[in-house]
Parts: sequence; C-alpha cells; structure tokens
Amino acid sequence: MHVLPLVMVTLTLVSVTTSQTRSVADGVYTTEQAERGAALYDEQCVSCHGAIRQMTPDMAALLADHTFRARWSERSLGELFEMIQVEMPQDAPGSLSSQQTTDLVAFILRGNRRPAGEFPLSEDVETLQAIPFEPKP
Repeated sequence: MHVLPLVMVTLTLVSVTTSQTRSVADGVYTTEQAERGAALYDEQCVSCHGAIRQMTPDMAALLADHTFRARWSERSLGELFEMIQVEMPQDAPGSLSSQQTTDLVAFILRGNRRPAGEFPLSEDVETLQAIPFEPKP
C-alpha cells in the first residue's frame, strides 16, 4: 500500500537528477538550429569574430578555440545566451531575437564539436541556465 508513493518519489528524484546533469555532450540542439545559426553568423558575426574554426582572430574573440572553451568552462548556456542577446552584434546590440540567439548558440556548440540531438535547444534562459557549456570533468 505504501509502495506507490515510494515509486513516485523515486521517479521524481530520478527525473530531477537527470535534468540537473544534462550537458552539451547529450546533443542539446538540432542540426537545423545550427544551420540557421551558421547563416546568421555569416551575416552578423564573421566580420568581427572570423570563421568559427579560424586560427587567428581579426578583432574579437574566437568562438571555437581552447581559450573560448576555457572561458566558458562550467558556465551555463543561459549565460552565453544572455551575453549574446544583450551585447551582440557589436554594431546593433540587443537586436537579435530569442530564436536567432538560440540558433547562434547551437552553431557555436557545433563549432566546438558538440553533438546535435533530436530536440531543439530551448529559448528559455532558465532552462539554459541548467546546462553547462563544459561540465566538470
């Protein structure tokens, strides 16, 4: 008779634990998002940041090198999303929609060799806050 509540509590704990350990290694964006992000990156970002896999930046930080990954290690995708949405592009900060920002984050993840998945990356900042760019080893 007390088994059902115990099962429900166990399932809830498993669900919470699973959502807390979600990482970019799980494929948190779709290929379609990364493709849209690539087109937008070419229009809005490449003039400052250069090609995503470029070795030497022209002006701004590279977005797919070891320095970038170290800077974002253990920081969340939500933080990256907010920074892009508020500060970018440099000549028109705050002009990107939530979808455009999410697509750029997906493209940056792909450029950093993180796998795509079945489900789209959320546009919800709170959800993105729970996903580390580079989880602790």
